[in-house]
Amino acid sequence: MTSNLNRALEWTSPQSQPLLLGALCFLALTLFSVAVWPKLKLLRSARSAERCDRVFERIALTLKVAFGQSKLMQEKGAGWMHALIFWGFLILLFRAAEFFIIGFFPETDFSFPASNVVFVAYAWIKDAAVLLVGLAVCFALYRRLVLKPQRLTLSGEGLLILLLILAIMVSDILFDSAFLALHPEGHSGPIGMILAPALGMLGENILGNLHSLAYWLHTSSILFFLILLPRSKHFHILTSIPNVFFSNLGNNLSRIDFDEEESFGVINSKDFNWKQMLDLHTCTQCGRCDRACPAWATDKPLSPQQLTVDLRDQLNGPPDSDIPLLGGIIEDETIWSCTTCGACEAACPVMIDYVDKVIDLRRGLVLTEDRYPKEFTAAFKSLETQSNPWGFPKASRSDWAKELGIPIWDKTKPTEYLYFVGCNGSFDSRGKKISEAVVQTLKEAGVEFSILGNDEGCTGDPARRAGNEYLFDMLASANAETFKEQGVRKVVTHCPHCLNSLKNDYPEFGATLEVIHHSELLQKLIEEGKIVPQQKAEENVVFHDSCYLGRHNEIYDAPREVLNASTTSSSIKEVEQSRETGTCCGAGGARFLLEENTGTRMSHHRLDELMVNEPDTIAVSCPFCVLMLEDAVKAKNLNVQVKDIGEMLVKKN
Repeated sequence: MTSNLNRALEWTSPQSQPLLLGALCFLALTLFSVAVWPKLKLLRSARSAERCDRVFERIALTLKVAFGQSKLMQEKGAGWMHALIFWGFLILLFRAAEFFIIGFFPETDFSFPASNVVFVAYAWIKDAAVLLVGLAVCFALYRRLVLKPQRLTLSGEGLLILLLILAIMVSDILFDSAFLALHPEGHSGPIGMILAPALGMLGENILGNLHSLAYWLHTSSILFFLILLPRSKHFHILTSIPNVFFSNLGNNLSRIDFDEEESFGVINSKDFNWKQMLDLHTCTQCGRCDRACPAWATDKPLSPQQLTVDLRDQLNGPPDSDIPLLGGIIEDETIWSCTTCGACEAACPVMIDYVDKVIDLRRGLVLTEDRYPKEFTAAFKSLETQSNPWGFPKASRSDWAKELGIPIWDKTKPTEYLYFVGCNGSFDSRGKKISEAVVQTLKEAGVEFSILGNDEGCTGDPARRAGNEYLFDMLASANAETFKEQGVRKVVTHCPHCLNSLKNDYPEFGATLEVIHHSELLQKLIEEGKIVPQQKAEENVVFHDSCYLGRHNEIYDAPREVLNASTTSSSIKEVEQSRETGTCCGAGGARFLLEENTGTRMSHHRLDELMVNEPDTIAVSCPFCVLMLEDAVKAKNLNVQVKDIGEMLVKKN
């Protein structure tokens, strides 16, 4: 029995111990590298993606989301559980290093005097981390084995990982406690000091074996954990932090260079760029994306989690597989079920981008495979020839405004704002009423604005979301050229889809615009006293967040402030599924052009959520949401109105 306070072990000699530990480390690192190297090769050979801009913003995001666990903490029970494990492991990294240093240098005394404040502080912090991680793991086991949440699947791999973590925590406690029982003059954290007297009754021989067992169990568990990481979903432990750092800070999709690129879109997982591949290897399979997805909630064949797993499996599968990705591994309907609402991305704790992958897969179907829903055939032709998806004559685009006295944009005498009306507001009978309400309000507030009239064209949003990037490029290029020729700088629009395209997509086409949503302008006018509602409605109102206004552009407060100006505060009711967790109406991703033949209509599902508070009026800030929810109201024969926030303001002004 050694009496050296370096914690040398009893099962091996000081000479053989480093050799044995070195052999185990070499084996573990070799097996780890064998599994990781193919993944690194895939990332190195993938298409490029710019993710090194705005470094300080990326660092701040990483500190908040990855290290601060901000997104996970939104879910109290499971969030705290995961956060404790993550933070505990960060603290215990130093402890793991200590174990391996002891093993490689068994004859060196690394003991610290009890007066060393740093050592004592770390010993207490370490023990707290061990205890909290152990409790968190026990709670995780309880959830999986007893509570069994629907979004979680019970897997042998997951149980093994949890048991390994528990073994690391238990062995740490036993190592310290047995050592202190053997060497009462030594030092340890509070757990060791509490347990050592009880273990001291076991006798020196048993304690020596227990001490050695704890050491080898601890180091072996760590090394086995390392071997498992790249072979399981827990590879995210290594990839999640860089995945957050390299996440998409903007809201733009990648533009295709049709002159340089040989293939368009994605028809094989290897066609993704390196960041998209990193996404696939970062999925934790926690199921939060499925729980947030409106398509999955309404029984569509789209599970964001399963889509990610299928893409990852194909990416890492045999290169000579003859099973196609599209139409084989993944059915076409799965891809077309997505509304591109971004709810999955908002829910993902490791900031995986889903929408860009869906769009790239749609590009593959449309541009390479020439395969898409039949409803898109007429829509694409109409967009190409008439610059709207319904085939109305382009020359009639400004007919709605003929009696309203709205000036046409004149570059020699530009107004403060260009009002970009959009296809819905120009052609749809219901959409025209929203446009008229916006015009009336802006006029009464004394805002100088004009429209492009028949020179306005579709932004191309439905074409891009439907995967027809070539058509989008044509439409966006034409509009961008018009903006540049006319000297347009400030744009207001009531359509979130137009807003998103003009604000986030058009800079790539040379159109540098200040684009705001009408809710933002109305809020500004109210604050300036230029809009003063004479009477506030006392009806019960719920607000429905547009996905492209909210999640895609983070505009949540402006429409609510407008509502507050037109409605008594006590009358406004928030539903549980609002703001970042709001549910899509079903129109996004060009799905307003498609029939819903599978499962429940998404608009009906959303309406059911909104009707929980028994509103008299459903307020929205998107013309497509108005259409979808009004259709749902009619189908369900409900006595409730659906209005744009601009219409509500006009009514009482």
